[in-house]
Amino acid sequence: MPSRKLLTICISSVLCSAAVGQQEDAVQSGVPATPEIEEISVIGQFVPDEKRTTSAVSNVVNQLQFERTGDSDMAESLKRVAGLSTVDGKFVYVRGLGERYSNTLLNGAMLPSPEPVNRVVPMDLFPTAILDSVLVQKTWSAQFPSEFGGGVLQLRTKKSTDEFFWNVSSSVAMEPATSFRDGFSSSGGGSDWLGFDDGSREIPTELKLATANGQELRRESQFLGSGGYSAEELQVIGQSLDNNYELDKKTLPADYSLSTSLGNFHDIGDGEMQINYLGAVDYSNSWDTNKIERNSWKTSAAELEQRDDLDYTGTENSIDISGIFTAGLDISANHNVRFTSVLLRQSDNTVSETVGDLAAENKVRLNEIEWIERALFSNQIQGDHYIPGLNEMVVNWRYSHLKAERDSPDHRRYRYDLTSTDYEFSTRADGNVRRFSVLDDTADEFGVDVSMVFHGPWNAVITPQLGYVYAEKDRQSEIRRYSFFDQGALAFDRDLLRLSLEEILLPENIGPEGFELREFTRPTDNYVAGNELKAYYLQTEINFNDRFRFTLGARQEDFRQAVSTFDLFRSDVQVKAEQRDKDWLPVATATYIHYDHQFRLAYSETLSRPDFRELSPAAFTNPVTGKEVIGNPDLQIASIKNFDFRWEWYFSFSDYMALGLFYKQFDKPIESVTLPGADNTGSFINAGDGENKGIEYEVFKRLGFLPGIGEDFYFQGNIAFIDSTVSIREDDRGLLTTTDRPLQGQSDWLLNAQFGYEPVSGTTATLLYHYYGERIAELGTSGNPDLIEQPFGELNFILLREINDHWEFSFKAKNLLDQFSEITQSGNIVTRYSKGREYSVNISYVF
Repeated sequence: MPSRKLLTICISSVLCSAAVGQQEDAVQSGVPATPEIEEISVIGQFVPDEKRTTSAVSNVVNQLQFERTGDSDMAESLKRVAGLSTVDGKFVYVRGLGERYSNTLLNGAMLPSPEPVNRVVPMDLFPTAILDSVLVQKTWSAQFPSEFGGGVLQLRTKKSTDEFFWNVSSSVAMEPATSFRDGFSSSGGGSDWLGFDDGSREIPTELKLATANGQELRRESQFLGSGGYSAEELQVIGQSLDNNYELDKKTLPADYSLSTSLGNFHDIGDGEMQINYLGAVDYSNSWDTNKIERNSWKTSAAELEQRDDLDYTGTENSIDISGIFTAGLDISANHNVRFTSVLLRQSDNTVSETVGDLAAENKVRLNEIEWIERALFSNQIQGDHYIPGLNEMVVNWRYSHLKAERDSPDHRRYRYDLTSTDYEFSTRADGNVRRFSVLDDTADEFGVDVSMVFHGPWNAVITPQLGYVYAEKDRQSEIRRYSFFDQGALAFDRDLLRLSLEEILLPENIGPEGFELREFTRPTDNYVAGNELKAYYLQTEINFNDRFRFTLGARQEDFRQAVSTFDLFRSDVQVKAEQRDKDWLPVATATYIHYDHQFRLAYSETLSRPDFRELSPAAFTNPVTGKEVIGNPDLQIASIKNFDFRWEWYFSFSDYMALGLFYKQFDKPIESVTLPGADNTGSFINAGDGENKGIEYEVFKRLGFLPGIGEDFYFQGNIAFIDSTVSIREDDRGLLTTTDRPLQGQSDWLLNAQFGYEPVSGTTATLLYHYYGERIAELGTSGNPDLIEQPFGELNFILLREINDHWEFSFKAKNLLDQFSEITQSGNIVTRYSKGREYSVNISYVF
């Protein structure tokens, strides 16, 4: 269904909603006066915690938790949920399962991804400032997408309110190892501080025209005199590139941020109709200098021998801008329509130098300058309608248009080799690279859910719910690579090669007698892909006296996807892969409530489908890791059986504890392997089988039993133990060292603890500790052991102080233990660095 047709449906729904609301108002105005009610009796339970009301195993992180923990983005916040951890500071693993086994939804809509290779959504892109809450559901429900293994992350943006408010806050943060110390930088554009390249890094006009419409930048044939550009033309094109390679040094400033939010409402007419709105903007600018020890090891006859010995020093400047605008039209108490627009942008400017010994080579110096802009745009319109006269019918509909982008303009990387006397610029093929890459991922989705309430025997309340979802996604990725090749005698002048690269590549040195710009874009650097999903689901909840609750459901999905990898310069060279399937997936849950205790059981069958690039047999170089990957068109869809049990005890208004067990059985899970060969090319296979099991425990307890002010203190904590096994058939082993291993990225132990002081008013303070156990960072190949990320613990302290009705002050101290982060291989250091401590002060004013 085209996007325009989906939008038409939504507009029609809005008009129908308004008509229904006006009809109800008219009926209500014509009825006789309601007789006086002498007594109202309400039977039921007051539920202060959302997770108690659901039939699923879930956790909710809301604004209160955001304030307690002081986390600025969702990657930081979600790692404090039982059974969750983050990898690389942005990817969330639920119950030890990788990012492919989790779904991220924004107000119910599936999100596209700005990542160049996979569909995972990085959680560091979402600041807590724009979110109202996050539902982490660890058992599957039929209304969610079937690609589920670990959990569903349901992000809910802030909503407008029925009162006026305006908040402004600003913070300053200092990292002792970075702030007010020298760090790397590179000259850019005047709007870098906003996270937007002003065109300084764009492809110059001469090169853009020369490579338009898929034209390759190369020399014309000396025999035919055609098919490319003359030496003189290439000289002009090469000289048009910005000659900016220097790694400057400057004193780095402190980190700072600014955010503001405003909301209000207006009544329309004399009835119930009201419009309300909210807008919020969040900006932050931070600097981080990392010094990382990087080694690699190879297997010898007796033990591991060191191959690479490198020291990396890099400075990253991150600029984050996020904004949200939401407006709601409350037609009546039972009907409302809401529009939400979200913009998330994160720009990273990384300048680095790596010095050391490479395998079988002399000492080298590698310099790199990279600017990356990641963005996510979301426009959503949704309606909620309650029609009590039709068995308490509830109708929810939504339409979403989302777009994710990743733009990396003019990524520069170059190399110097140490000779007997000095470093010399390397004229080898990969000695200098300038890369321009862009990724666009768009998604359109329409969904509708309808539920009704019926009353059955034995005081049963039966709530059937059905729904429909249509979603389509399109992705396009383009990469262009260029390099200056040695062409003439100047390129071999050793005195010239010892100079800085800006002096070497002066305009007078670019030409037939020196260096010449050529293109080496690879035939598989570019691809287009798309998928389409049609889903129907039906689930019914049967509730007996709020004591026994059963949910049975099923979801049917018709899914197809296709990817086409193509050579920009040869239209007849194209590699296509396609997959289509139709699945029917069941789910069943049961809840028993005995006073303050709840017991839950859940069973479901779900899927894990290959991603776009995993299906394509064309070789592809990951622009993030630099590793070449070849997809597998014979990949099958993996199936998962999920079993859960959870006991919850709510022993006071806010106090609770919970114990959960889970077991997951995988059939043909998709795993990464390394193919035989000297270049260690990666690929994907269906493993034989796998399992994932674990236990989770969490508790929240106010310390009111202590004399004095004990009621003002609380303890909150959770711990999870996870064990997994994946078995790879011997025929599919490739270069992998082991065929039976835990899941990559899965920690065996996860621990969170909070000790807080939280009186009714005034000062609040929280001490937080987060710990994850060892996990496989990278699979071992060619007999080498796996690379193991060592256990890591982080201690933070947050202090909040309400000065008066308008002013609020906060102080944060992060990573107080400053433990080294290490990856080892058989006890040998592969990478080692300190993340450093960070201190920040925030001032907030409420109008």
